[in-house]
Amino acid sequence: MTEEATVIEKKVPKFASFRPKPDSPASSPLRGDLKSSNSRDDGRANAIAFPEDNIRHQHRKHTRREHESNHQRHRRSEDRQGEDNKLQATITHWDEPEIYVVDKVGDTANLKYGSIHSYRIPSYFRVGYGSVLGLSSSLKIDRQLSNEKYIAISDPGKSRYLKRDKAAFAKVGRGRETRVKSTAPASELFEHHDADFLPIDGWRLTKRRRLDDVESGSDSSTEDEQHHYRSIEGKAKRPIVPEDLDIEFNEDISDVGWTMSSTDEVNLRKAALSRKVDSKPSNGDAWLDLINYHEQILVNHSLKQRATAAESLSTADIKLSMYEKALNVVKDPEYSERLIIGMMQEGAKVWDVKKVANKWQIVLQEHPNYINLWTKYLDFQQTNSANFRFDELREAFTRCLGILCGAVAQAEGDVVRHGNLVTIQIYLILRMTICLKEAGFSEQSIAIWQVIFEFNLYNPPGSGNRKSSLLSFEELRTSFEDFWESEVPRIGEEGSVGWETYSSHGGSPSEPKRDKTMPLSGQTSLIRNWHKFENVANLQSQQPARTIDETREDDPYRIVLFSDIKEFVLSLPASSNRTLFSAFLAYCHLPALESTPDSLKLWWQDPFIRNDSLYGFEKLLRSSGSLETTTGTSIPDPFSLPLSSYAVSTDSLFASDDSWFSAFHFQKPKCKGERNPLDYVWIRRVLRTLVDYGIGDNDSAEYFLAFEYNTMPSTARKTAKTLLKKRPSNLRLYNAYALIEFRLGNRSTAESVLAAAINLSRTLDSNAQKETILLWRTWIWELLDPVGTEDALKRILTIPAVDVILEVSDVVTNPAACLRSQKALVDGRDQALSLDEYRCAVLYSECLILLEYLTNERSIESTLSSYEHHLLLFTSRLPPTSLPHELLHQSRAKLLYYHTTHSHSFKPALVRSTLTDSIKRFPHNTIFLSLYAWNEARFRIDDRVRALVHDVVLSSHATKNSNTQDITSHFFAVYTELRRSSTTGSNIHSIRGVFERAVESPCGRQSAAMWKLYFLFECTRGESPRARAVFYRAVRACPWVKELYLLAFEWLGEGMSVDELKAVYEMVVERELRVFVGLEEAFEEVERTE
Repeated sequence: MTEEATVIEKKVPKFASFRPKPDSPASSPLRGDLKSSNSRDDGRANAIAFPEDNIRHQHRKHTRREHESNHQRHRRSEDRQGEDNKLQATITHWDEPEIYVVDKVGDTANLKYGSIHSYRIPSYFRVGYGSVLGLSSSLKIDRQLSNEKYIAISDPGKSRYLKRDKAAFAKVGRGRETRVKSTAPASELFEHHDADFLPIDGWRLTKRRRLDDVESGSDSSTEDEQHHYRSIEGKAKRPIVPEDLDIEFNEDISDVGWTMSSTDEVNLRKAALSRKVDSKPSNGDAWLDLINYHEQILVNHSLKQRATAAESLSTADIKLSMYEKALNVVKDPEYSERLIIGMMQEGAKVWDVKKVANKWQIVLQEHPNYINLWTKYLDFQQTNSANFRFDELREAFTRCLGILCGAVAQAEGDVVRHGNLVTIQIYLILRMTICLKEAGFSEQSIAIWQVIFEFNLYNPPGSGNRKSSLLSFEELRTSFEDFWESEVPRIGEEGSVGWETYSSHGGSPSEPKRDKTMPLSGQTSLIRNWHKFENVANLQSQQPARTIDETREDDPYRIVLFSDIKEFVLSLPASSNRTLFSAFLAYCHLPALESTPDSLKLWWQDPFIRNDSLYGFEKLLRSSGSLETTTGTSIPDPFSLPLSSYAVSTDSLFASDDSWFSAFHFQKPKCKGERNPLDYVWIRRVLRTLVDYGIGDNDSAEYFLAFEYNTMPSTARKTAKTLLKKRPSNLRLYNAYALIEFRLGNRSTAESVLAAAINLSRTLDSNAQKETILLWRTWIWELLDPVGTEDALKRILTIPAVDVILEVSDVVTNPAACLRSQKALVDGRDQALSLDEYRCAVLYSECLILLEYLTNERSIESTLSSYEHHLLLFTSRLPPTSLPHELLHQSRAKLLYYHTTHSHSFKPALVRSTLTDSIKRFPHNTIFLSLYAWNEARFRIDDRVRALVHDVVLSSHATKNSNTQDITSHFFAVYTELRRSSTTGSNIHSIRGVFERAVESPCGRQSAAMWKLYFLFECTRGESPRARAVFYRAVRACPWVKELYLLAFEWLGEGMSVDELKAVYEMVVERELRVFVGLEEAFEEVERTE
């Protein structure tokens, strides 16, 4: 007998519970092997085929048996014996050769366990997991990088990233799972068990009962284990069991649910949007929702880790193909325009510059009347550094304005469309004039605004805003040409009387002026100091010159002829005067009016417009040491952020530097840029002219007085008296005059003005009386801040009095007086809400809250609760992001700041949570952001500021369209990172990371001020190579801004060779920017000497 046969005939050890198998008929060795392999306990065939594996297999079986009871082993042995007998009876063997087996019944274990019997699977080990046939054995399939579209191959031995998937990193970078919790109790899960259906939607089956347990009526745990007599659950109740025994719920169904990954959520949402598109292919909204959702996926991914260039490019490619598909089926002009704009924006990320330019020409020829498409084309033309020519950009602006004029004329009957087109028209004028100013053509920029104002506000009757006669447009333009060529003073210039007065009474030009000559030094010195000569010449060209003025003969741009600006002689309706006034404020980089509509406030978020820090931002940062060092200890005050973005109110218009946020902080003499191309004297004259004309009504007069106080405080009192003589019933002007007296230290005079204005209000009509609450509110705050709480409380109690009590020392503070004041304020608030006077309602609410604060022992907790009550009151009428809500939030922030600085007992966590709530509502409001950073800096916990910026401020506008992004949020992120000390985690790399995120964002990429600040940071740190790289990136991103080119001569002049400086100069000339002092001869002279 062979050794193999000997092994097969070995006897199994006998046990008390072992029942030997009956002898089977003699069979071939193969048949015996088969039978032995089918026996679970024997496994001798496996011992022959896999001797080493069998040893391990026997060891595992022995270990398992040690944990089983004798009863369980006996029962299993009986089951297996019956199984083997059935199986043996159903097997038919081939006669010759006996190497195949036909099984006609199958494995009964599949019916019992739902799969193959785990004990009958022989032990084995996988070899070559992840390998690919034909490749080296060291190369494996990368499961993390592979997806359904492609397979990634990598070398685990050389890749450092593939070894990180350990327990500590198992969930890094993976989708976040969402636990969905059931809200129904267990007794309600099978409330329909008597019905003829089984509700299985929404439930995940987590367990399965064994078939033999169900049939025998037993469970994995006994009845005693489930309901022990000492259980705290009380008397055992019979559980509700469904008729379908395949369903079994978890032990505590109320605390568990099914798990859905973020990938599943994305796929479900994408599938739903795709079905919506398939059901209605011509639905533009459905296409836009589906396309924007792909962008949302990328944004959500970038919140966890920065999206790579490949991911962004892939997303853009997908969106581009979807835009093209949508354009084939969507025929609605409105949606077609939006789809084309989206296609061109995504195409700019995928196509090369030449293809993008050709595509723009094609779509503009096919859709010449799409106005928004033209504005986006101007964005491309202005930022296309590869083919940038300023004359071509100016021609594109002119073409777009011409198309707009035709569209405006056709939309005369449609009031809404006509108004929207006029607004776009004014926006394009604003964009072009700012572009001209930043390119060095300040004279033409100012001349265009003079043309707009003179032609539309001071024209002879018959055109524009006044159509009392029937003069044709051409006749009026000819008359205006005579006015322009006469060179009489125009709007903003000293001695200006306007076109209308000139047409009736004539006029004479002003006295000739003479430009200062610039002494030029040696050629090499001229090259190194070219930026100084350019800056001096730029300051001299703040206003257009006349032909009678003595100017440089080689500068053709100093004198602006009528032929240079005749395309901008536009007739605008009188309804657009306030829009025109707002555009001029944006052009001068001044804050917006309080009553500016939300649609126009977007101009102060536009990176092409919001470059007011381009000529003076570094001065403020240098004064605080932010550019030279990153080891500052704390933010000295919350008002030092030079770039602001919040709802302008009386508080900010007349705020002092150390008490609250000033809307004119950047325009004050100490903050003004040394080389700003705008003359504030000229701006003041224009504003005074517009106020006298009546644009903006009471708001514009108050605004002008605030501008006067902040820029020329010595003349503010005289200007206020002059305006009051012309507008004696303007209560806002009285309030502004009183605030100026308070700021100048004349408290008694200011209180007398307020008392006189309040008494005067009782004689005015109801429409004028509504501003009385503004006077009371100003008086209360001015007493509350420096004096204390007692006089402020007494002043509130005098509100219901018939006559104003000037001296409050004799006022009695008792509950009855408080109730009278409270009733008067509540009645005023409710009346203002009923009349939709929300600005006045906010002032009444603020006075009510101040009354509660002062009478409740200055309890900030109850005061904040009162603010919540008033916010809910406004929410029932207006959206939570409306202007009244923002003003009320700012009022809460001001009172919170007052309490923090005047009280020794307050909770920093309460300040933090309150400001966080306001920031979530208004993430770009710099009042809330600055106060939050100030509060955290006081307690040396700056990481919260960094987390807030990343998670709330920047992520909130990352999901929006690039047109609505606010560049001030990135400036705040940079500013706070610069001011954070090194002990709190700030270093040069973290600051550089914030800069990179800013300039890579859609709004920061076109911000010349941000690029300049980034460049100055690298220069002050001594990083010359990095500064040079930032410089070239800046002139590529903003090719129209001349100030950026001058940085190379001013900051990199010593580190750059003459050839490199020559290349920068030739770039300026090639792009057709303004050059005052030519360097061609200087470079030739240097080359000859070398």
